[in-house]
Amino acid sequence: MTNAATIGVVGYHNTGKTTLVCKLIEQLIARGYSVSTVKNIPKDEFYMDHEGKDTWKHGESGAGVVVASTLDETDFIMKTGMSLEDILRITDSMTSPDVILVEGHKTESIPKIVLGKMPIESEDDVRRYDPATNDFDGILSYIIEAIEVKKVCNKLPGMNCGKCGYDDCIGMAEAIFRGEKAVSDCLMQGGFVSATVDGEEIPMGPFVQDIVSKTIFGMVASLKGVDYTTIDADITIKIKHDQK
Repeated sequence: MTNAATIGVVGYHNTGKTTLVCKLIEQLIARGYSVSTVKNIPKDEFYMDHEGKDTWKHGESGAGVVVASTLDETDFIMKTGMSLEDILRITDSMTSPDVILVEGHKTESIPKIVLGKMPIESEDDVRRYDPATNDFDGILSYIIEAIEVKKVCNKLPGMNCGKCGYDDCIGMAEAIFRGEKAVSDCLMQGGFVSATVDGEEIPMGPFVQDIVSKTIFGMVASLKGVDYTTIDADITIKIKHDQK
């Protein structure tokens, strides 16, 4: 899972995919959003690098990753094909964008904008777009909403526990975006955590406290006899470690 919203743009050849992606990039950046892109090139034996180049020689010698570094550009050449999931994860960690637009990869399970009449196995999370109707503003609004919902979702635990009444954290995030819920309504939000070992308190930063509190809360809330909807008091757990 990435912190960025991910939207695919798919369609047959020459239906305007790249034109749409470029226009979306320009309009999103103009509104203050950061954008990264992935372009699928469905051609066998296609390489960005070329035989005889120094970078090509590095790869031919066995380097798994070759980095071409200039004053104006840095190119990472992975000498193997990768799944879209891995590409998105690396892109997200490297650039921390608000949204990643994926041109192509029509069979991947990501929300999509479909140009033309290309059949899609599932119409879930699909928006059809015909450039002739000039409904660009609708598509742009759809992407901006996806970005804002993802930002809200990133504030939630990501445990998809369903205790809020929604199937997953995205469902809860959508309700928060619509103003129907608040982040504080999430029953898995963290709290203050302290821990002692042999009477000596162990310091923990806010990030560690958040992880520990959510993990413990989730564990306790799932136990028989515990009403997770009324847990608002302290939770105390004692562990005695027998070293014999």
